[in-house]
Order: sequence, then structure tokens, then C-alpha cells
Amino acid sequence: MTDSTTDVMTPSEADNKTDNECFLIIEDQPSMASLLQTELQKLTHLPIHTAHSMAEAKAKIESGLNIPVCLSDLHLPDSSQGEVVHYLKDQHITTVVLTGSYKDETREDMFRLKVADYVIKDSISSIRYAVQITERLYKNAQRMVWVLSCGSRYSSKLIGMLRNHRFQVRLYENCTDIEADLKAQLPHLILLDGAQNLSHNNTFEFTKNIRNRFSQNQLPIISCEDSGQISYAIKLMKYGVNDFFNTNFTPEEFYVRVNQNIEQAEVFKEIETISQRDGLTGLFNRRHFFHLGEAQFQQLKEQGQYFFTLMADIDHFKNVNDTHGHQKGDEAIIFTAHRIRDIFSDYQVARFGGEEFCVFGEIEDTSDIETLCETLRHSIETESESHTGVAFTLSQGVSFSGDSLDDAISKADDALYQSKENGRNKVTTVF
Repeated sequence: MTDSTTDVMTPSEADNKTDNECFLIIEDQPSMASLLQTELQKLTHLPIHTAHSMAEAKAKIESGLNIPVCLSDLHLPDSSQGEVVHYLKDQHITTVVLTGSYKDETREDMFRLKVADYVIKDSISSIRYAVQITERLYKNAQRMVWVLSCGSRYSSKLIGMLRNHRFQVRLYENCTDIEADLKAQLPHLILLDGAQNLSHNNTFEFTKNIRNRFSQNQLPIISCEDSGQISYAIKLMKYGVNDFFNTNFTPEEFYVRVNQNIEQAEVFKEIETISQRDGLTGLFNRRHFFHLGEAQFQQLKEQGQYFFTLMADIDHFKNVNDTHGHQKGDEAIIFTAHRIRDIFSDYQVARFGGEEFCVFGEIEDTSDIETLCETLRHSIETESESHTGVAFTLSQGVSFSGDSLDDAISKADDALYQSKENGRNKVTTVF
């Protein structure tokens, strides 16, 4: 009896080591090598080594460089028949091949050798594509794809192709295990292989359940279906599957669909983060704080649970800006934000604007929150100068009641005002 969930670990153990990782560009024309290096440097902070021959590349590789991905010319002075590609394959280095001309036999040879991609170097756009795919392949080692398969004759091919692009792959035999694992982890993509043939699996119900929790932008799903089952794939899309392709797919089509769906989801997450987070501190912004807080407040009220609201404000912040400049003012805000985030890590924390912050969450004992507030006050008072070059303090107001989130914040704000009136650098609580 086999487990219904199998981890197909990729990249290799060597690829998982991030220490001393670098890219290698193998190109005999110095001007082209320089152009490739310049374009790749725009996308990565990793070191980029160049070699102008197969012998030079071998010397660099055998020196112990950790090279997860290489961008290599196909024909070099000492590798006229593409021997360098065979060498890189033997070294288990993921390779993007540059070639001067397109031929069907070249394409077949490249995929037979399991190169990650091949690019015709005939324009600046193709050069940029080559470095983009090189950088993407490096990042794929941190991207996970979950494959739900009945063990079709295509599943090993799909998994092999995913591994060839350095994705982490996990293989499942039933929907239940995926839904259980989704409670703890979110993959970058779910791939359904022959969904109609998955016995004891209702893939429509499975897709609906996932869409009840995650949007198509949050968790893309694509399906590989037999050419005769396209209507089934279309029906799956109406239940929330993002995309499908048939079993006559080419490698290029497969990679385009996988990459486009993952990258679209990543762009959505970036936009979502920008809309929800304060650009300076990374904390929730006011709008998103209220979006989350209102829902939590109602839930706590319905359940009869206790809650707290904290308002905090940097003392004499205008003096910090006027005396030390806006750069120091920003540093003070960032330092304070990170201290609040770290100390109140179990709660919702937001920057309300300027030097003002708000925290909200469930409690069991008011003394626990009072202790955290005092820890925060003392940390700002004693550590601000060493971290920012400017000494400053923080006043706080805490409320343990309210008929609404707005009311709770208003009470905490009144308590903050009392802290300011009573000399600042204080914590005032109201019940």
C-alpha cells in the first residue's frame, strides 16, 4: 500500500543551499557576455560569473561555485557540437541555452537533453527573455506545485517537466489530502492531471471547496485533460479552474501556462499587499485594519470574548522632524512600528498615519496587555537613540471596552490624550 501523498523533492539538496549561490553565463563573444550580465544584474542581487569557453566554465564549476542556473551559448570554440550542454547536464545545473538559429532538430535535441529553455539570440527582446527565464528558474526552487493525479501515463512527464524547471513538486492521489494540507500551507499552483479519471474524487466539489477559501488570484488551478474531454475541462473552469491544456501539449505550451498562472497570482499578491500595507513600515494601513478589525470585533462580541484596543503616538514627533530632518523622522517611525509589531505579534497592528499606531485583538487577562504596553514603552525609551540616533518616547492609551470598533478606538484615543496631558511617555488604561 502506498501513501496517497508523495513529496517529489526538487530542487536537489545542493539547490536548497542558498549560501554562495551565483549565476554563470557562458558566452564566447565578450560583448554579448557583457550584455547578458548587465541585463541579468537588473533582476538579481546574486553574483554573476562569466566564462568565454567550455574549459573556462569547467574551471569555474569545479572550483566549487554553487551554480543553480546557467545561461550558456550552444556553440563555443571548444564545444562546437554543444558538448557544454552535456557537461552542464552531468553537473546537474539547470541550463538555458542560447543559439544563433532555430532548427527543428535543435529544438528536439534541447528537450531531449532536458534543458530548461532555449532562446534564439537575434534581438534585445530575446536577450531579455533569456535572462528573465534564467532568473525565474532560480526563484522556482521556492515555488511549490501540487499535482493531483490518478497515475496517468502523463503524470510522470508533467512531474519531470516541473522538476526540470526547479519547482518543488508534491504528488497527491486524492482531493481529501490536498484539502487537509491547505489548512497549513498554500502552494503556488495546483495541477489536475486527468481530473475526470480520478476515482473517488469529485473534482467539481473539490474545486468549489477551494474557491470558497481562495480566489483564482490567490491559488491558481490548471487542468490537463485528454483531447476528448475538453467539455469536462470547460466545466471545471466554470467551477473555478483558471486554465486547461490538452494532453497533446508541447513543452513550450506547458511552461507558458504554468508560469503565466503563477506569475499572475504573484502580481495580484503584490498589488494586494500594496493596497493593504503602509509603504514605510509594512504594517497594515488604516483602511485594511478596519476591514479586518470590524469582522473580528463582531465575532468577539458575538462570542462574548474580551478585547483590547491600543492607540500609541510618538512624543514630540514634530521636534524630531524639525531638529533632525525627515529622514530621522522616518527612521523613528520605522523603529517604533517594528517594536510594536514584534511585541504585539499576536494581534492586528496598523499605522494610522503620521506617528500614530493602533493595535486590536482578543485577550484573556488585561494584565497581560498592560505588561506588553509597559514593555513597549520601556523599549522605545531606552533603545530609540541607539537604533535611530535620536532619543524619543511613546505615549499609549488602552481601552478594554466599546460598543463598536470605532467606539473602542475612540476610548483608547481618549486614554492616549490623558497620557499626553500627564507628561507623556506613559500608559493610560480605561475599562
